[in-house]
Amino acid sequence: MRGMVTCAYCGASLRSSITRGKGGHYPYYLCQTKGCEAYGKSIPRDKLEGDVGDLIKTLQPTDTLMILATAMFRDAWNARRDQAQDIINAAKRRITTIDKEIATLLGRIMAASNHIVIQSYETKIGELEQQKALMAETLHHQPQKPDSFEDKLEPVLTFPATHWKLWEIGHIHARRLVAKLAFAERVVYDRKLGARTPEIALPFKALGDVYTLRKKSGAGGGT
Repeated sequence: MRGMVTCAYCGASLRSSITRGKGGHYPYYLCQTKGCEAYGKSIPRDKLEGDVGDLIKTLQPTDTLMILATAMFRDAWNARRDQAQDIINAAKRRITTIDKEIATLLGRIMAASNHIVIQSYETKIGELEQQKALMAETLHHQPQKPDSFEDKLEPVLTFPATHWKLWEIGHIHARRLVAKLAFAERVVYDRKLGARTPEIALPFKALGDVYTLRKKSGAGGGT
């Protein structure tokens, strides 16, 4: 957790160290900011990382909540996909209509002899060409083959359901990854009171909103 946990008294990052004793090596964290109330006072590594682990464990969603959240996100994903397809279809229809209007105006130009009328038709064709260019740009920025929910969003949703297992592995890189993805800010640690609950990252916050929405919709306690 080095660099990811701050001192509750001064806000500086806690340092990590290891000391030798008769029983072996003892890893710990401490604040090394001179003048800080907690300066030089060690916190056993297992205690600090255990407290942070307890915070992370509280974020573990139930299987039922994950099923509900996945269904809601799938519906939202499909709605956005359908909306994008509607934009593509509308742009294609408008381009077809513009081409027909331009063809009609060109025919009128060929049949016209009045210079002012011809100039008016040419101006209108110029405006239609600009509209066509805008529609073409709209098509260019829309994905021709939308990504599937299974390829893009579903893997993201698996993390909140499995993050505790990654933490329990105990590997330093796995734990740092979980902490970075679970919290939107560094964890503030009070050597007397333990870890304070930090700002939760978006995936877990979204799941919290789903839970709150469900409760407000009339679900019973303990649901």
